[in-house]
Amino acid sequence: MTDLFLNGIDADTGGPIDGDMVITSEMIAKVARGETISQDELDDARKRRSLDKTKVKNYGSIEGTDDDDLGSVGWSVVFPASLPQKSVDGIKEALKPLLDLRKEQAGKQTEKYYKEVIGKDLGYQNGESKNDFLKRFDTGPGPADPDFFPYYSLIVGSPETIPFTFQYQLDVQYAVGRIYFDKLEDYYQYASSVVAAEQKKMTRARKAAFFGVANPDDMATGMSSKELVKPLADGVKADYKDWTVDLIKPENATKANLANYIGGAKTPALMFSASHGMSFKPDDPRLLRHAGALLTQDWPGQKARMPITDSLYFSADDIASDADVAGMVAFVFACYGGGMPRSDNFYRQFFKQKKDIAPYAFLAQLPLRLLSHPKGGALGVFAHVERAWGASIQWDETVNDVRTFKSMVSALLNGKTAGVATEYFNSRYAEISTMLTEELDMTTPEMQDDIKLAGMWTSNNDARNYTFIGDPAVRLAVADKPTPASARTIIQIPAAITTLTAGFQPDVSDRSAAAPVKSADGSQATNYGFLDAFKKDPAAPADGSGSPGVGGGGALKNFVEKLGNYLSKALDDASSLEVTTYVASDLASVQYEGGKFTGAELRALTRINIDGDTQVCLPEKDGEIDMTVWGIHLEMVKSAQSNRAELIKNIVNAAASIAGIGGK
Repeated sequence: MTDLFLNGIDADTGGPIDGDMVITSEMIAKVARGETISQDELDDARKRRSLDKTKVKNYGSIEGTDDDDLGSVGWSVVFPASLPQKSVDGIKEALKPLLDLRKEQAGKQTEKYYKEVIGKDLGYQNGESKNDFLKRFDTGPGPADPDFFPYYSLIVGSPETIPFTFQYQLDVQYAVGRIYFDKLEDYYQYASSVVAAEQKKMTRARKAAFFGVANPDDMATGMSSKELVKPLADGVKADYKDWTVDLIKPENATKANLANYIGGAKTPALMFSASHGMSFKPDDPRLLRHAGALLTQDWPGQKARMPITDSLYFSADDIASDADVAGMVAFVFACYGGGMPRSDNFYRQFFKQKKDIAPYAFLAQLPLRLLSHPKGGALGVFAHVERAWGASIQWDETVNDVRTFKSMVSALLNGKTAGVATEYFNSRYAEISTMLTEELDMTTPEMQDDIKLAGMWTSNNDARNYTFIGDPAVRLAVADKPTPASARTIIQIPAAITTLTAGFQPDVSDRSAAAPVKSADGSQATNYGFLDAFKKDPAAPADGSGSPGVGGGGALKNFVEKLGNYLSKALDDASSLEVTTYVASDLASVQYEGGKFTGAELRALTRINIDGDTQVCLPEKDGEIDMTVWGIHLEMVKSAQSNRAELIKNIVNAAASIAGIGGK
């Protein structure tokens, strides 16, 4: 039996997502024995594996086709059927440069090889499985046959309306990518960037960069830096002499240096990073914006156990307006780097309980910001949805195996499309799925090796969740004479798209799990009974609108002034949070005067500003951090943060409620 360390860092604690819970191979094996894989999934995996073994054409479309040629295998765009027509019209207009290009590339077989899967009857239906979806096109599991459904498929929709699970399964045999933006101009900026790259109007130098974080006392990043990032960089250096390769060692893997490689002067055509991805509580205002952000070498490691601020990680907010990311492709090895489901899949399977980790499923903002940059966007981002496991790097907990990553990188450097490069992960997923099922079906628990079974289970979950954000038909845009950064200009949004913006809304089901947005913090505003009280105000109108009567402010005016002063003071008090922990050998001699203890020793101090900036003074004992005192202090900090968040929420809701008295 061995211990398994789960990836991902909680922003509040600076520790693992699941706290200090130790997961053993024996525990994972028990979960695996209860794991169920649907018959459709198993059939797909077995067919995929049988194709891989033939070595005739081991992935992709049917024999006799060329997966690199859209005129041979086709291209489709898939919208959710529930999307309002005005939004459909707006997105199609914004994506027109890309749609026109792909339609042209489909060639003479346009009617079959170019498909717009759009509308109430044709678009993806809510709750539809991959096989149910394909049945509507008279096809099923097995190699992609473009006479029925194209090999390349771009999903345009949030994971609430077109689930991640559908994307995973369609990706087993098809080349699948996804985009989803809140603004029409972002769709246009991405489409224009792809077209510019495909038409060689924008190219980059042949340069690859490998960025490997190895935080102190952190096994996960230590392993990824040593066993994944370095071997990949060394392999490219050895095999691709016409490429410049930068290996950013851990001591240089800082946030400031990462900015040099993502938008700065050192930005490569291919960027590979490995680090922890940030995790936030479901009610944390940073969740939707910063989930999956890259925790850099600036973080002092898990032993510090301090709340993590944005000074320690790289997020979408760190990509400057003048960043040069046009035409690059990135691979982000990090928990939630590609997005986050609504519920934690590991927790559900491990504890047989549902645990919501987000108000709704969403794509991470860092990749989307890269793709939609106004000076030209990145072409795509390979990233992980949910947790990333060490099983990607180490097989059976003993064998370091990064051939899947090496094959993917080689495919990209050889000019293959992103969809073809992803097939190596799809093959791994299909093979491990069948191995896991066969191990469970053909042996008894007494015969099974817990470590082996746990390795299969974690590897299966890990391999499934690699996704591509972007059009899967893109490829690296490199040339001997790259386009100078100075030649890149702001993409101008056509008036036709600006006009359609008024009628555009994101996926209708996208935020179905969230409360109606009526107050400033995005939550449902609460009345608190104020409106009813002031309907009786003699100085207020009889309609109860809350506006003071003619000739005087009345009780409402006086109340609002007093309440405004109180709320302002309360908000000022909440703008900074200070938590102190004292210790004393004789409690009887301790007194509290002027906001401080006398007769006691201050042992820990944390101050957190409203913008998240944090100052921490750690307790020390015999030259080491006093973990006992720090643990108690940390719990107090968490409680104080929760109380402050609730206070601010109540202040905002109260203010919103009062402001709404004069409304309709």
